[in-house]
Amino acid sequence: MTLDKAQLDIRRSQLRGVWMVMQVGELRELLEDGQGREVVLSDSVLGVGDPFRLLTHDGVLRVDATASDPVALRVTGTTRTALAGEPVPVRLVFEHHGEAVVRVVLETELPEPGVRAGDLARRLGVDMPDLPDNGVTRLRLVAEPALLTLSGLGEHDRMALLRRDDERLLFVENTGWRVLCTSNELTEQRLAELDLRLPAGLAAGDWLLLPDGTAVPIRGERVRPPLDPRRVDGLGRALPAAPTTTGSTRVGTARAVPTRDGFAVLGLPGSGRKAGWGGIGDAAQGKGVSIDHDAPPLKIAGALNVVPAKAPYRVIVGGVLLWSFKALYGSAMGAVVVPESGTAPSFFGFGAVGADPGIGIPGLRISGIAAGMGYNSRMRVPGSVDDLDGFPFLQALKDPAAIGGDPGDPVSVLGSLVKGSSPWVAPKRNELWLAAGLAFSVAEIVHARALAVVQTGDELTIALMGLGGTEFPKGGGKKYAKVEIGLLAVIKPRQGELMISAQLTPDSFLLDENCKLRGGAALKVWYGDNSRAGDLVFTLGGYHPNYQVPSAYPLVPRVGFDWALGGNVTVSGDAYFAITPEAVMVGGGLDVRFHAGPVRAWCLAEVDALVRWKPFSFDVGVKVSIGVSASVKILFVRITITVEVGVSLRVWGPPTGGQARIHLWFISFTIDFGHSRSAVPNTLDWNGFREMLPPAGSNVRVIPGAGLIEVPVPGGSRSGDAWLVSSAGFCCTTDSTVPVTELYLDGRTGAPAERGGTLNIRPMQETGRTSVQVVSLTRDGTEHKLTAWSRIPVTATVPQALWGTGTGTTLPTGDGHLIKDQLVGIRLASPPLRNGTSTGYIGEDALAFDPIRPNGPRPLDPDAPPTGAVPRRPAGGGVIRRIVDTVAADRQVEARERLAGRLADAGLDLGLLDNDLSAYSRAAGTAFTAEPMLAPATSR
Repeated sequence: MTLDKAQLDIRRSQLRGVWMVMQVGELRELLEDGQGREVVLSDSVLGVGDPFRLLTHDGVLRVDATASDPVALRVTGTTRTALAGEPVPVRLVFEHHGEAVVRVVLETELPEPGVRAGDLARRLGVDMPDLPDNGVTRLRLVAEPALLTLSGLGEHDRMALLRRDDERLLFVENTGWRVLCTSNELTEQRLAELDLRLPAGLAAGDWLLLPDGTAVPIRGERVRPPLDPRRVDGLGRALPAAPTTTGSTRVGTARAVPTRDGFAVLGLPGSGRKAGWGGIGDAAQGKGVSIDHDAPPLKIAGALNVVPAKAPYRVIVGGVLLWSFKALYGSAMGAVVVPESGTAPSFFGFGAVGADPGIGIPGLRISGIAAGMGYNSRMRVPGSVDDLDGFPFLQALKDPAAIGGDPGDPVSVLGSLVKGSSPWVAPKRNELWLAAGLAFSVAEIVHARALAVVQTGDELTIALMGLGGTEFPKGGGKKYAKVEIGLLAVIKPRQGELMISAQLTPDSFLLDENCKLRGGAALKVWYGDNSRAGDLVFTLGGYHPNYQVPSAYPLVPRVGFDWALGGNVTVSGDAYFAITPEAVMVGGGLDVRFHAGPVRAWCLAEVDALVRWKPFSFDVGVKVSIGVSASVKILFVRITITVEVGVSLRVWGPPTGGQARIHLWFISFTIDFGHSRSAVPNTLDWNGFREMLPPAGSNVRVIPGAGLIEVPVPGGSRSGDAWLVSSAGFCCTTDSTVPVTELYLDGRTGAPAERGGTLNIRPMQETGRTSVQVVSLTRDGTEHKLTAWSRIPVTATVPQALWGTGTGTTLPTGDGHLIKDQLVGIRLASPPLRNGTSTGYIGEDALAFDPIRPNGPRPLDPDAPPTGAVPRRPAGGGVIRRIVDTVAADRQVEARERLAGRLADAGLDLGLLDNDLSAYSRAAGTAFTAEPMLAPATSR
């Protein structure tokens, strides 16, 4: 069953006496001047309904005309729309009756994947339930004073909408399902007029049209229960009314329908009681199952589907589970990627739980919790704040439909996560990701949701992202302010990259909903082994207009506002600030425009400043312009008169100079003052440049690596600054803040071991200089050759502002502010240890036995009786503790010294004695594996 868009077009009688704001003559005058310029049209000017609300927020359509026909009342061009991020083609045709415009036809085509039919319908004042993912790209809208029709077509979708007086009719068709939404009862005759082959009339509401001709009512958004003032909580607030078992129950509510790729979930279970478990039907080719349990207060619905996958994976088995229990509700989603032989399986799962109105005290209330993980899986972290609104795992904290909840489509949601050229989740061997988040409100004023993600693997990534905002006043009525900010912080330790960015969302406004706020800020730092190490940027609102932004720098919108006043006056303002390794930039502007038919007026003011560090230089520009333009008809000729007065001022230095330009509508002239930009070169001498380098003694470093045992400590027992290293091997690295052109080993003789590029010093305007690094090794004053050591040159990225070429008055373009792969040192590793092939000479003294006294005891005699004290282990232990407490105690130290003195007096040569046994005391606690035995000391 299909419904052609033309079949929704109702023949109308010719309108007469219709009052129009804009007459046909005025429209033709506007179109005569439109070719190659901007044509501005408003709903309020045409008076044929509100056709431009389809594309814009304020009903004002601005067309950059490429072709204009004032006779046929046609215009073709491009326009910026709220439905796409880029300009889209648009074609307008105006039909008239006498001097009144009575019909407008608008045609446009949106980029893929298009826009949801429900979003289009709501923009034109037609409400409908949320449907599974669908998209239409080609749109045709026909607007008349009492009738508006819209038709749309996509790759797998089509829609038709009719809005006339109090009648609203919407038809949406997708592969596997058709939905009809009507505000009025449709009789059998009316259904026949619309070519809807249904057996009987339909009541007002939303209907699912099944393939067999059955019409099933469906439910829209979840309805909050009414409040009962007789039931209050501890703070005196009204609680929801208690459920009742009387009255009619809703039956036949559709929850899921089979589609070509699985199930389309249209809503949570309805209020009708249906106990137990059951399936709605099988998916295509029997590759899916569904569950449906409705026994209040517990409701569960879900589907399990099979999605084709690409090699080396065979299939993706994924599903969605939806549930609600009293004030709690939630959804969960997961997928297992089944591999082909020899490939590890991949798994991920994510779930969100919400509570309405939340859990906690009024000062801090938690309304959502989400968590998930993936094994042998990689999550794509959003690259900018603009991507946060489309990140499904963050959306799940606010809307469970983002991961397949009510009223999401699990097949389309699963496909958007794991399929496409850049999926959010993809199989990746030996990688793991974890995610957890909260949705909360503070003092019931600020609402926020935040998600933390840890991604392991080759690119360790730690990210924190969130969206938060507030509005004033709280509650119903007109809003005077709404601010919502997105935040993204990402650190990649192994890659040496840190980025923090924040940005206002398009929903932010001040004073009036047409006064949109915008702007963003970002900080990005590169460090460690990153090729851009040492580079950083901070920007608030963007960069100088003449600055070519490097591709790795974050892009943020200008901080400012755009205010459309009544459709004829627009006011916008912006500002920016940025700091980079070579410069700081700041500026802003104000733009006021008025347009009413053939009359236009404008007032522009801009200021931009750019300041370089060393050598110091500045460039400041100021511009102000005021003008008016009018199109008038003199006899048979139409002319446009433009009057504009402007002045611009540009100042630079040192040396200080500038240029002022005066522009009138009949003459323009320029006034130069001070020095020209190239009059005196702004360069530094050596002493001035040396202040830009690190302090003396830290320009060149030797950094120890593997094999280091001990670093010398000032005042320690070892003299000098020698390192104690392992004989098994050692490596070290040299490092210089100045790029090296020639690097020598073992003295500056012969050819260099490594060569770098030519040394340039931009602040001094010096080129072709030489920087030499010499590395040598000495031990106890004896030089050891490094030729046998293995070596690897060390390179780094250096700032072009210091070590590049060019003048001090111009900035490098693009990524040219960095110079990559500059030689700064060398990494040396000692040769491998060579073991000997012989143990060497062993004398007979090494093989001699200990002598045995002739008259002493012989322990090898089995018949010899034991002599001396018998060693015993005390029952209570504590021998180790006794050793620790006594071996280095003062009493024992004094006793040993007296004994040593008496032995020396007796003529015994004791040699060098170790009087300090504190190390034995410290080691005793860990040296023994068991309590030793004790024996009393005896003397003869």
